[in-house]
Amino acid sequence: MKNLILSILTLSLSITSINAQLFDGIENILLTSTEDARILAEGYTAPLGKTLTYALNSGWATSAKTHKKLGFGLTIGCAVPFVPDADQVFTPTGLTSLSVPSGSLPTVFGEGGDQQLNFSFSESVLGNEVEYDGKLSFPGGLKDELPLGTIPAPIVQASVGMVFDTDLLIRFIPTIEMQGSTFSLTGFGLKHNIMQYFGPLDKLPLNVSVLAAISKASFEYDLSDSTFGGNSSNRKMTFEADTFTIQALASIDLPVISAFAGLGYNAGDSQFDVSGDYSIDYEVAGLPTISRILEDPISISSEASGVMGIIGARLNLLFLKIFANYTIQEYNTLTAGISFNFR
Repeated sequence: MKNLILSILTLSLSITSINAQLFDGIENILLTSTEDARILAEGYTAPLGKTLTYALNSGWATSAKTHKKLGFGLTIGCAVPFVPDADQVFTPTGLTSLSVPSGSLPTVFGEGGDQQLNFSFSESVLGNEVEYDGKLSFPGGLKDELPLGTIPAPIVQASVGMVFDTDLLIRFIPTIEMQGSTFSLTGFGLKHNIMQYFGPLDKLPLNVSVLAAISKASFEYDLSDSTFGGNSSNRKMTFEADTFTIQALASIDLPVISAFAGLGYNAGDSQFDVSGDYSIDYEVAGLPTISRILEDPISISSEASGVMGIIGARLNLLFLKIFANYTIQEYNTLTAGISFNFR
């Protein structure tokens, strides 16, 4: 339980840090044209959706074996997805109002250090074409500020044995609030043991099962206290992810140790939004101060999917199980924890 609390606190602090960093950067990004702001925000936040997709789809099973009818299990652990080097930077394309001298910029999981970018664009104001020129500071990444340079996702999962050698899997973390950020998670799954269809082979310590699960995670960061772009009570930054996994698992389950492996497919959709009204003032030569009004300036949808392979082991100490597994996928993920199993 202590590890669970630490994992949740670590996640909450990571979310708070990322939210603050994201908005600090977006404050500057919004200075440029609307389309270029979208391109920069999309590139900077792209790894978030993948990180959460692969973390949420990990750790659903520590063995292919299912509970007996009305058996029960509680799993407490942590999934750590590793962001590959290629997704720690991005090369923006299609920019029209600014240039990137270095050619590439850090993502939220990249190296720290801001970059100064010049912007220049025009918009029609009261029937007049107005040129906007200036500099913005593009934010560095949080690689050195986050545990292992990523977001560790806590796992709190219950499993209940039902009929036909099938387990019902449930994940739930109630809404956590910390420093203006909120986080919540729900998930459901089924694991079905197919060894029952192979006659006497089901007497072996071998188990083979199929698993399917869905998850939904939601983050929100309140921006109503921010003084950037004027004062407004309807401003917030939200990030939501819906994920799905299907897996085929096999395990050898001995009294003291279990070894398991599997193949599967992961998928997820994510949505990142900065909503509300923002008024940005520009000093333009020869004209009074011009206020540029932005309404719901950022809305980004993304997807992640791919095949996965998993290998792991579990130490069986009566009701207590200690497990670790490694998932090979686009964002390789290490999952570890403990579980309590009855029947």
